[in-house]
This record gives sequence, C-alpha cells and structure tokens, in this order.
Amino acid sequence: MPLPPSHGEFDWTNVRGWLTEPEGNELSRLAKDKVVLEIGTFCGRSTLAMVKTARKVFCLDTFAGYAEPGMGNTLNEALCNFDRSEHRDKIVIIKGRQEDVLPTMDLSEIGLVFYDADHSEQSTARGIRLLEAAGLPETAAIAFHDYHDLDPGVVRAVDSWCIPRGKAPRVVDSLAVFDCEEQARQERAPSAYDVMLAIPTNGQTLVYGAAQGLFRATWRHHVQINHYDKSLLAACFNKLWCDGLNAAEKGDVTHVAFLHADIAPADGWIDTLIEEMERHEASLCSAVSPVKDPRGLTSTGIGEPGLAWSPLQRFATAEVMEFPETFDADAAGNPGKVLLLNSGCWVADLRDPRFFHVDQDGQAKVFFTINDRVVKTDGVWVHQVESEDWFFSRCLHEQGIRAVATRKVPIVHLGLTGFRNDVAWGTQECDEDLKPLWQPAKEPAIA
Repeated sequence: MPLPPSHGEFDWTNVRGWLTEPEGNELSRLAKDKVVLEIGTFCGRSTLAMVKTARKVFCLDTFAGYAEPGMGNTLNEALCNFDRSEHRDKIVIIKGRQEDVLPTMDLSEIGLVFYDADHSEQSTARGIRLLEAAGLPETAAIAFHDYHDLDPGVVRAVDSWCIPRGKAPRVVDSLAVFDCEEQARQERAPSAYDVMLAIPTNGQTLVYGAAQGLFRATWRHHVQINHYDKSLLAACFNKLWCDGLNAAEKGDVTHVAFLHADIAPADGWIDTLIEEMERHEASLCSAVSPVKDPRGLTSTGIGEPGLAWSPLQRFATAEVMEFPETFDADAAGNPGKVLLLNSGCWVADLRDPRFFHVDQDGQAKVFFTINDRVVKTDGVWVHQVESEDWFFSRCLHEQGIRAVATRKVPIVHLGLTGFRNDVAWGTQECDEDLKPLWQPAKEPAIA
C-alpha cells in the first residue's frame, strides 16, 4: 500500500477499509464535539474520519485482521496511519475483545458508538447487550456499519434490537444510525403535514430502494400513497399532479411529493426536503438526480428565460459538490436564470396559491408536458425536446414560485448500476456538451 502524503491533515480516504465517503462524512458529523467509542478499527479509516471533529476516540479492536482472510495483525498499519494524523493525541487504542473490555469501561461520557466488529448476528447482538449492560447513556448515538444485504447477520441483530423498542435507523449507504438528538429535534419540529406521495410508473416495477423509500419517507408527517401507471409520461405526471391539487383544495393534503420508480432516496427524505424548502423560504424542493451514464452529469441545470429548446447547462456532480447543499439559480452563479429541476424526488407546498393559477380559458399555468420539434440548423435536420420536468420548472419560474435543488437528500438513480448524487464522479467535471452556450469562447486579444 503506497504511503499517503505527509503534509497537512492526513485524509482518511487514503486508509484501507470499506467505509464509503458518505458514511465517513456522516460519522464525522455525528462525532462532532463528542467522546467516541469505536468497536472495530481495522486500519483506522473510520477512526480518522471521526477524530477530525470528535473530542476523543477510543478504538477497541483485537487488530487480528479478521475482516480480511490472511490479513494478519493490523495494529502496526493503524498506528502508522494515526501517527500521520494531526489529531493523533485524541486517539486512544484499546487492544482486546469486546467481551473482556466493555464490562470494565466507564461509558458515561460516550456520545457516539461506531460498531463495525464481527459481522455475525451472534457477535453483533452480544455487542449491543454489552454496551447496554456497561451503562451506555440513552442519549448516545449509535451507528452500525454493514447494515445491508451482504451482511444479513448484522441486519438481523440490529433489527431484533431496534424494532421492539420502536426505533428505526436512518441509513446512509450501509451505515444504520440511531441518533437521539436528531429524534429530539424532530419532536420539537412544527406540526406534521399531510403529504400525498405520488408514484408515477410506465409499466416498470419499483426498484427495491424506491420501495423502501415509500415506507421510510418520513418519521414526522402523515403520508398517503398515490400510484398511477401510464405509458404517456406527461399524462401520468399530470394525473397525479391533479390528484394532489384536488386533495389540497378539499383540505386533505398540504403537500405533494413525487418519487420515481428508479430512484432510491435516503430514509426520511420527505422530512429533509420539507425542512430545506422551509429554511430557504421556497415552495418546491427537488433532490439533485444524476443522469444514468458515465459522464457524471445531472438533470439539474440552468436555462434561459423564454428559451425552451435547450438548457444552458446541466450541472455535473463535481459542480454540485461545490454549491451550497441546497441552492437556487443565484447560489449556482446564474442570477435571473431558470433553475431546471428533476421530478424524480421532490416535494411541493400546495399551500402556495400560485400552483392553482389558471389562464382565461381555465388552463393551469403549472403543469407537465413534453415539447418536441424538428428544425433545420446549418443545413442539418435536428430533433429538439424539452422534458416534462424542465417545462414544469419553467412554469414555476414564470409564476414566480421559488424552487430550490438539494443534495442534502442522498439518492441513487438506478440503471445498469447505481448513479449517486452525494459524491463527485464521472468523466466530466462540467457540461462539456453544452459548454459553448454557457461559456462562450473568448475573443482573441488585440495585438
């Protein structure tokens, strides 16, 4: 394994291990200003993700390399990684088995436990019992790694513990998080809303992550699910949109949410979208969704007001990572432009009366349609299209309805593989295909 650079802060992503970047970022957030107990350290990847923000991290591990057959002792590699960190003085190593060490520890100051030990059901369940018996504070957050189908023992042990207690984890990749502070914040939040959750399909089956998104959409609000299947995409969307408008006019719902059958959102996505929408004083909030190809582009972008047939720019995931977590056209560096949104995962606040505006013929001013045309440009016939969600975005802009996009809801857009919105990836760092539109060539300097 090549040594990472020694100057500056040692980046935890250079350390061997299976912790993903979103998981590491979540652990870093959870660890802020807390004393952390890590059970299962391996080579220190997760340790270094947490110690950046934590007060102290206690690392409990046998360092016998069980996670990788034939690995052997990993203590020396972990020590080498820790010594390269500017936070080395906040790391305390405890070498031993959880059965021997936990009963001897004082856990009264622990604010976060990260559990990533033996992946068997028996060992995980034993670890949970040992933590409770050792007096882990009820206010402490717990995060279990490998909570996914590849490690069913971990899933069974965690579910057997949390379900009887009425708890449900917030899942980030394979990290199952139980955070009492977050739950308390939700309990102090404003009264619950009534949300119609619309699922448009055109003959396809819901992917597993989307089905999970239905039942883990919110911990706070009241949801009624509405599904409609039709091969005409815009007609399908408009039917569900009308259902939402009609239900709102009858007082049955306050919000409508859309989730596509190939979008797998993070748990509590409706809660997060509503929080971001209200924080930014908007009436619609959409999760950024990647296009399903290797370029790393998203279907969130910028358009010119009054110009329907071509976006100026589709944002690449690399650009989205540089924006604020939640942004409008101004925050994306395009004041006065149209923020073009994806309809795959969004929430609209139907208490905004502008959603119900009609023209003199009674036609709604906010709706979905797909516009197509064929034009001859420079002697060549060209097909142009305006997608239903970008048309909808232009309607919002024309009515003065404030809309924002966010990456605060991690999603995976599922195709031949999973395309995610919470890390920078892809072959393009910006929209190279449309670059002439949004970055005109500079005129040559006059000699």
